[in-house]
Amino acid sequence: MKKNELEKTDKSERETRMRDAIKKAAFALMAEKGLDKVSMREIAEKVNVTKPVLYYYFKNKEDLCASIIEDHETVFRRQMEKVQQRAQGPEEVLYEGLLSHLNFFMKDPIHSKFVIQMISYTLDMDPKTIAPKKKGKTAYEMLAQVLAGEEKRGTLPAGSINDVVQLVSGLSAELMFSAYLNQHVCRGARVGGVYNKETLARLVKIILLGIKQYYKEKK
Repeated sequence: MKKNELEKTDKSERETRMRDAIKKAAFALMAEKGLDKVSMREIAEKVNVTKPVLYYYFKNKEDLCASIIEDHETVFRRQMEKVQQRAQGPEEVLYEGLLSHLNFFMKDPIHSKFVIQMISYTLDMDPKTIAPKKKGKTAYEMLAQVLAGEEKRGTLPAGSINDVVQLVSGLSAELMFSAYLNQHVCRGARVGGVYNKETLARLVKIILLGIKQYYKEKK
């Protein structure tokens, strides 16, 4: 590799590391204080860089937030890709997908805290201002695609995909809120206790049995 190519590679790697450091610092500060209470100056001081350096990588705080959210969406897409590769049948697909979602929020309490802060921040503004640029399918679009294959195989009732995805979406949100309540408010604050593998397995069975019964009666 030529010298100028090596220099470009080194510069690219340094910039990637700096972007990651900025996002990591911003994520921690915003989760703790709230997105509206953290300034770009405070983030720059946390990373030990000047504000102009910060603005070299992100044009404003909303751009920085969008990049952080995009990283999390990438994580969920990768998790869904793994589910696609190894799970067989609708029950296993839903269980593995929800379990990966649960593990994400249970692994580190900061995740649920950031999401709650983000929701609070967008209550009085247009959420589109921090919406990341769409890159590929969302996790729920990927789930719908997997379920479409199950529908073709006859393991799901015809026309039931949207209903299943909506139910799973609601349960996913409940997993996040439950994690937040138990991690940051009061353990046991949620009626019914903390979610675990057994709870998810039971709820997945209930969802699928309910869907099959409903579409059976609908005929």
